Amino acid sequence: MSEGLRLTLWNTILPLVGLCALVAWLPGWLVGRGTLSQVALARAVGVTAVVAFAVGAGVALALYAAINEGVWARVLAAPVERLGFFLGRSALFAMLWGPVLAFVWLVRAQEMNRRIGMRMVDGEGGKG
Repeated sequence: MSEGLRLTLWNTILPLVGLCALVAWLPGWLVGRGTLSQVALARAVGVTAVVAFAVGAGVALALYAAINEGVWARVLAAPVERLGFFLGRSALFAMLWGPVLAFVWLVRAQEMNRRIGMRMVDGEGGKG
């Protein structure tokens, strides 16, 4: 494996895979397995988006610091300005994990509706 390919793997692919894994896992963990509330699911997806955005900014900061010297000193010298810069980089990451999060939300909402329907058929908690 060449050095350029290794840097591409570590600097691009693995961080993006990690962010996508985070947005695929976190909503299910936050909402729990047995909930039947769409509101709780929406909150979990919102919290996941905020967490992924913040983690993406942290990943961007770490990647920039690994490639460029003096990044930490510049962040400490002007934290608000630098935070805005890295949140902007995180928005670029969101172009990949955003559709993944939307798909996870759709699948979890459909599964929740299926369980609600099954409860209604069984006569446990619905009008059916």
